Amino acid sequence: ASDKPQDGDPGYNATWLVEDCNLFTTTLRFAKSNEIATVKNGTIADKKIINHNRSERALVNIVLSLKSTVTHEEATIVKSAIEQYISDNPRIWAQLINFRIIDVDPCNDISKISIRVQHQRTWQDLNPVMTARGDLIKFCTEVLIQLNVHYENKPAIINDVHVKELPAEFTAGMLSQPVL
Repeated sequence: ASDKPQDGDPGYNATWLVEDCNLFTTTLRFAKSNEIATVKNGTIADKKIINHNRSERALVNIVLSLKSTVTHEEATIVKSAIEQYISDNPRIWAQLINFRIIDVDPCNDISKISIRVQHQRTWQDLNPVMTARGDLIKFCTEVLIQLNVHYENKPAIINDVHVKELPAEFTAGMLSQPVL
C-alpha cells in the first residue's frame, strides 16, 4: 500500500531510501540523518523493499484534538472546511479518505478525530508531501480555534492534598531534643 507506517506521519523515521542501484551494490540514504551507506545486494535480498516511486499516492494521517464538548454540527463544519481546502488545492490533495472520531475522553475534556487525506504525489516526493501535511495541520488548527473547539492542554490541578499528622510520641520526642 502507499501508506507508510504511521506514528503520526512524522516522516521516514527509520527508513533508508535508495540513492543508486547496480548489479552488485545499492547505495542507501538514511532519511532521518542523511547518512549514506553502500551495501551488497545480497545483504538486502531477503528484506522488505518498497518502491515508493511506483506506489500509489501518499496517504497522510492527521489526528486533531478537540474539546470533548464538540457537537456533531461543529465536527461537520470541520469536515466540510477540510473538504473545501482539498478542493481549493487540487494540485496538492486528491481527496479526503477518512474523517472519524477515534477517542472521546470527557474526564480530560478531549476528543480526537482521525483524518486521512490522499496527496497527489507518492511518498518518494517526501518534502512536498510533508510540507503540505504541515499546511493542512495549520489550516485545521485555525478552523478549530475559530469554532472555539480546539483542545488546550490544561495544567494539572491538585484538588485534595492530605497532610498526615505525625504520631504524638514522635512529635513529643522531637520537641525534647535540642534544636541546633
